[in-house]
Order: sequence, then structure tokens, then C-alpha cells
Amino acid sequence: MSQFSPRRAVTAAGLALGTAALGVAFAPAAMAAPSVTVSQSTVAPGATYTVSGTECISQDSNYDALGVVFLAVGAQSADAEPAAVNGSWSITQTAPTEAGTYEFAAVCDWYTDGFDYQNFTLTVATPSTPAPAPAPTPASAPVAPGTPRGQAAITPGVTSPDTGAATGDRAPLGQKVVKVLTGFKPFEVVTVTLNSTPQRVGSFTADASGTVRIEFTVPAGTPVGDHTLVYEGDKGTYFQESFAVASATLATTGSSQLASTGASVALPLGLGLGALAAGGGLVFAARRRSAGAVQA
Repeated sequence: MSQFSPRRAVTAAGLALGTAALGVAFAPAAMAAPSVTVSQSTVAPGATYTVSGTECISQDSNYDALGVVFLAVGAQSADAEPAAVNGSWSITQTAPTEAGTYEFAAVCDWYTDGFDYQNFTLTVATPSTPAPAPAPTPASAPVAPGTPRGQAAITPGVTSPDTGAATGDRAPLGQKVVKVLTGFKPFEVVTVTLNSTPQRVGSFTADASGTVRIEFTVPAGTPVGDHTLVYEGDKGTYFQESFAVASATLATTGSSQLASTGASVALPLGLGLGALAAGGGLVFAARRRSAGAVQA
């Protein structure tokens, strides 16, 4: 008859509890189904995708055949593929043609036994048409030097007063024009162009206060009418103003009309005086002839 030992009982109980604890700890790992890898979770109707996995190896030491993986959609078998020696496998599938979410099952079978992989879902959807990219904004063509840019392009603070030495905004062909502008940057070089047909009339340098004096002669051949003077500084300052070109004959209108008027009056006046003198001579001669006849 064996003698009861408390120490042996405690040890036996500890071993029993330890074995139970290990069983509980390892049970989830043993029961957890392996997962599969899907190449994409959302596909277009009828598109192909790939499902792959591992661990499909026979656990029966008496059976060394390779495992086979079966894929199924619900109760309908989809495809089957033998696993490699290391238990890995890969199956290329064609997605259903109708949009929706489908649940797939994968089973590893090695004839005598097998296991289920974790189910996976696949979403079949018609890909949305991406909105067309906005057309790139065409780059604005560079403005040729001397071209009027409009009033909005005028640099704030630039003015062109028609006072003092300035000759104004109208001049005939061939006449000297003087413009005095303020508001340019100190020592800025200002290029002046006469439009409509662009004609560069010169470049002038502003003084330390930003005042620039422009002097030029209206070029011969410039069309009579309204034009635009464009002032462009080499430091970015811009200004434009209206300018009218008159005919060259208007500059001498007063003197030419006076000379013409004098000539037109002098000729009739001279002819009239001559006729009057001739008439007076005839009357005088007639009177002398009459007086002579009476005396006889």
C-alpha cells in the first residue's frame, strides 16, 4: 500500500493544470484556419484575379500525395489546383459578370483529410469613368515690345501732365514732340513706341526722382489720325496714352491762307485801279476835244 505524499499530490495537480493551460493556449492556434491572399478585393465584371495560399500539406505520414485546393462560390465549385510540394498554391479566377459582393471558400484536400481556409469576399463592380482632366490653359502669347497692353496694365503712379515744357497730345507730321512723365523708377530706361504701326521713337533715362523727358519728331509717313504712345521701362514700369497726328499742311494753314488771300485781293484791286485810271484818262481827253471844238 502506497503512502500518500502531499508534495506528490501538489506536483501532480500542477502538472495537470499546466497541461490543461497549454491545451487551452494552443487550441486557438490549432483551430485557426489559414488565410488566403487575393490579388485585388474589387474587380470589374469578367476580369481575372488570383487567389493564393500555403500550408496545403498532407498531415498523414502514410500518405505522401500532394494536396489539392478547391475554390467555391457558396455551394458552387469554382476551380481546383494542386498544391506544390511545400504546400503553396495559386489559382487564377475569372470574376462573375454581374456586379455584387461574393463570398468564396477554399478547401485544402489531400484525399485522406483536409481543412478549410478562411472564407474571403470579392466585390465585382463596374469601374467608374474618371472625370476628364481639365484642358490645360493655353499659355498666353508673349506681347511684342511696344504693343499697347491696355489701361489695366498701366503702372500705378505714372502720369503724363501736359504742362510746362510738354507739347500736348496732338502734333502734326514732322513736328517735335516733348512729353514729361513722372512715376518711373529712378534711372529707369524708358523705350517709347508710337502705334498704330509700331515705330520706336527713342529711349530715354529717368532722373533720380523717376521723371523722364521724352523728345521726338513725329516720323514722316505716320498715318494721320489717332495713335497710342507706349512707354516701357526696363525695370517693369508701363504707361500708355492717346496721341493724335495731324497733317503737316495744317501747321502752315494760317500763313498760307494769309498769303493766298493777299494775292487774291491785290490782283483785282490793281486791275480795278488800272481800269479807273484808264477811264479817267478817256474822260479827260473827251473834255479837251469838246472844248477845242467850241472855240473853233
